[in-house]
Amino acid sequence: MYDNYIFDLYGTLADIHTNEKKASLWKNMAQYMCLQGAFYEPSRLRKDYGSHIAKLRTTPETEVDLAVVIRRLYTNRSITPAPEAIAHWAMIFRTLSLGYVRLFDGAAELLQELHRRGKKVYLLSNAQRLFTEPEIRSLGIYKLFDDIFLSSDIGFCKPSANFYTALLEKHGLNPDSCVMIGNDWQADAWGAHNCGIASMYIRTEQSPKEEGPLPSDCKRLDSLWDVLAG
Repeated sequence: MYDNYIFDLYGTLADIHTNEKKASLWKNMAQYMCLQGAFYEPSRLRKDYGSHIAKLRTTPETEVDLAVVIRRLYTNRSITPAPEAIAHWAMIFRTLSLGYVRLFDGAAELLQELHRRGKKVYLLSNAQRLFTEPEIRSLGIYKLFDDIFLSSDIGFCKPSANFYTALLEKHGLNPDSCVMIGNDWQADAWGAHNCGIASMYIRTEQSPKEEGPLPSDCKRLDSLWDVLAG
């Protein structure tokens, strides 16, 4: 077995469904901002939200911090939001767009078993701190990680080597002692491979279409518990 187990979150440990395209979401968010003096039509709010993200994402591996986007939405209406207001906006947005988020069967028990065997367990996820940390806590697995790395904090997302390296360097990890477990053939399997890290790939409903082969150091899993046989 490996010494360090690095997990993806959404689609790997947790099943999730969101819909940021529904008209009711943008209608409610526009109404919420109007009550604070930041007047938007729903269609304009949705357009500006997407435009800010597109401008900030300078490369495919650049991660945009949603807090910056929210701040710009307010400042473009001559309002300077407090950090608490930004966090509140994000939580309302997530709540309205979220269908469900729930752990896959056995996910928490797997993390606990790895700890019982003396392994280090890390999270490396393309996600926004503003709403992902509360979700991790609500799922009851926050304390099951030795450290949590979210792309919005680092400024890069998988498969960027910068994201993987941030974890390796902070904890002084040898890539040979690590394995990445995820459901994305490119971001997780190839991203890890390009940093000298082996991987385990599990295909779920959230997995992108596999448009190429898995790397030679990647093991395909039938279930999460197969991690223990690696």
